[in-house]
Amino acid sequence: TDRASWLFWLLVVISMVWTFGLMALRRADLGEFFAEFARFTVFTGFFWWLLINGPNFSMSIITSLKQIGSEASGLRGMGSPSSIVDIGFNIYNQALDQSMLSKPIDSIVAIIMSVIILIVLALISVNMLLLLVSGWILAYAGIFFLGFGGSRWTSDIAINYYKTVLGVAVSLFAMVLLVGIGKTFLDDYFLRMNTGETIKELSVLMIISILLLAMVNKIPPMLSGIVGGGGGGIGNIGGGAAIGAIA
Repeated sequence: TDRASWLFWLLVVISMVWTFGLMALRRADLGEFFAEFARFTVFTGFFWWLLINGPNFSMSIITSLKQIGSEASGLRGMGSPSSIVDIGFNIYNQALDQSMLSKPIDSIVAIIMSVIILIVLALISVNMLLLLVSGWILAYAGIFFLGFGGSRWTSDIAINYYKTVLGVAVSLFAMVLLVGIGKTFLDDYFLRMNTGETIKELSVLMIISILLLAMVNKIPPMLSGIVGGGGGGIGNIGGGAAIGAIA
């Protein structure tokens, strides 16, 4: 914040000298001078207000949209990356517990499928974690870019900062919504599994996991593209490679 403030006021001074210096050279009248001074003061005050409240505004935007996505999915408090990967560990542990030496082929296939499910759900968890970390870095480290709001020539950089924050927040909103809905399906199928785990039931869980990963990699960037702040490319890790490898 200190560095951003220093940059902000440096640009303010440069902009002020340039603007009012040109007015003095062309001998502007007093009314034009005060009109320009009023516009300059409002512009500077507005971007200074955005700077000093940058972290609070950014985290409020991200937290609010994440909460909306969580509530829309029907799971209040949803939004932790571990909430989805825990299901993968439960499925994997159950596959190990149900493995029998009398049925080695079925047991090996079940373990392999449970590992695939765990990897896919872990990739979904990593994508969510990347968005959460990106939002935190934007809110507290990216505030430096708000310092460029001190000049009309560079104020677009400060505006793009908030557009990027909103893009990340929209991506996180869509991801939490999708993961919350997907978690409901996974929990339902996992609870309905028979005491003796079957290949058919694991196949259903694996297909649901792959479809969820595909949607997580496609839908959040599409929605964040509406904002146009460049936040949609964050968090799209491993989807195409994982699906291609499984195929």
